[in-house]
Amino acid sequence: MSLTNEDFVRARLATWQRRIHETAAALVPPATSGVEAFVPVLDQLVAVYNLSSGLVADLRQSADSTLAKTGVGREYLAQLAAALAQSNGAATHLSTAVTGLADIHRLTPPRPGAAAPVEARLAVTLGHAAALRGLKRALEAVTSSPAGAENTSGPSAIPVAGQHSRAADAGGTHPTRRRP
Repeated sequence: MSLTNEDFVRARLATWQRRIHETAAALVPPATSGVEAFVPVLDQLVAVYNLSSGLVADLRQSADSTLAKTGVGREYLAQLAAALAQSNGAATHLSTAVTGLADIHRLTPPRPGAAAPVEARLAVTLGHAAALRGLKRALEAVTSSPAGAENTSGPSAIPVAGQHSRAADAGGTHPTRRRP
């Protein structure tokens, strides 16, 4: 029994939905900003990188197949490309969180009770929250049809930490102030 293109795409999208959902569920914000937070956040960064690598491999394989010559195949490639863009953005945001953790470790004086720099703590919090939002958008890319029609399965809910504006995702969208 041979799968039709539509069945194949449906099965692959279900696999990507599961993988993205599992990766997002593993993105737990660090409970501490100390050096012990490095390993879990680095593991999360590797997981998102692996997700992106898998998307790239699937894009390459699908683009080289006869599936790419069909309408459903082109839509599938567009969905994978959108999910890849979002997962790459999530990896970038997790890199920001890792940089914030490194700054906390580097800039915090080693004396008891010393506070970590606010900017570094904020980078960790916002970077992690933005990564979760990016994975949520990646999941939406493979859950809904590219034309915007609702999928019968509906989008899966991913918990998103912090409901900040999307300005954090855009990076540097705040106006600059000039001193007189």
